[in-house]
Amino acid sequence: MDIKQIWSASLSYIQNDINSVVGYNTYIKDITPISYEGENFVIGVSTSICKTMIDLRYTDIIEKSISKITASPVKLKIILKNEYKEPEKKEIHEEKEEKSVSSNIIKSNLNPRYTFDNFVVGSSNEYATAIAMSTAKYPGQEKNNPLFLYGNSGLGKTHLMQAIGNEILKNSPHMKVVYVTSERFTNEMIESLHVKDMGSFRQLYRNVDVLLIDDIQFIENKQGIQEEFFHTFNDLYLNNKQIVLTSDRMPKDLVTIEERLKTRFEWGLNIDIISPDYETRVAILKKKAESQNVYISEEVLSYIAERIDSNVRELEGALLKIISYAGIKNSEVNMEIAEIAIKSILPDDGIIKITPNKIIESVSSYYNISEDELLGKSKQKNIAFPRQIAMYLCKTLTNLNFVMIAKALGNRDRTTVMYGVDKIMETIKVDSGLKADIDAIIKDINSL
Repeated sequence: MDIKQIWSASLSYIQNDINSVVGYNTYIKDITPISYEGENFVIGVSTSICKTMIDLRYTDIIEKSISKITASPVKLKIILKNEYKEPEKKEIHEEKEEKSVSSNIIKSNLNPRYTFDNFVVGSSNEYATAIAMSTAKYPGQEKNNPLFLYGNSGLGKTHLMQAIGNEILKNSPHMKVVYVTSERFTNEMIESLHVKDMGSFRQLYRNVDVLLIDDIQFIENKQGIQEEFFHTFNDLYLNNKQIVLTSDRMPKDLVTIEERLKTRFEWGLNIDIISPDYETRVAILKKKAESQNVYISEEVLSYIAERIDSNVRELEGALLKIISYAGIKNSEVNMEIAEIAIKSILPDDGIIKITPNKIIESVSSYYNISEDELLGKSKQKNIAFPRQIAMYLCKTLTNLNFVMIAKALGNRDRTTVMYGVDKIMETIKVDSGLKADIDAIIKDINSL
């Protein structure tokens, strides 16, 4: 990402953390990002007063927000715009090149945060990482083509796959790299058939240098999709183009995928990725805490790593819930906070303890409305607001995504849930009464 993209993405976090709309519009809105080298992020402002106010009030917020986007520590430097001198032509050309790389990443559907630098390597993925780095360095070599990564959900397959794409674009900015899930591949093909434009679809996927397809197992039982992908695979392979696939199973276990496709999946390297060991889990937690710009003690990191050992996604999710819970309590992350948060999402039997039903029951009881009313369509404030609180608690206290929460709360649209969660997050910052209400509801939920 170039500096303007980083700043633009950071603004939403900055705005969320600044309670005053006037303060944001007066001091933040017209900031110009100047440069970003190492840890130093330089911004330009119009007046000395603006510079002083940002330095006194908003530096920590801005640094934390940028760190969330860059996944690395940031030190803010504030200068007056009239003190800034334009870089020499050479530097301008370099900036254009950087923008070109960034533009290619966006066109490729790649997440720029998925890199080898921020991928934690341990015994469970050491071999896979080495092969992935080799593939990124020498794409299209027969021994690594196709590269087939398989393993359970949440172990880092997507991160590793996209790191390959990002590394290739970093070294060869003009190569055509495309990352896509098998679901998106399927939907785009169906749409192309519908509008009778399969030529454009084939041109998109057969004229690339690197094709990265995630969760290939989802083309099982889809004969037409398998037929099209078979020809796409052959075309790329015969032209020495790199193919990388991920799956939750090894090729021979993809029962309803055609034999000719499974055979091709086995032409290159098939590498399994297993659950991370204890040391790797601790390292992953440290890296995640750093990206959130939050200090977590070794004691708390160890506590989390010992109790969650299934996959990276759940591990990081648990850490974020602990951080979120600490935020609700206005507390630092400590053992007491960690114990409560871990207990609420992952009890001893490994099953999620807090469910939407428990949240619905507690919220309905607290606000003296029926569960049917909370799940219904009424937009009256005395019902709609508790419903949004239930949405917020489902997002904060469970592992459910927005789609699942929407379904649990009366088959609503996911965007409705996203709006509700955002509204409560904003309100809780300035309404101590609401915070007290939510604390009381959480206490009630934990007692059920």
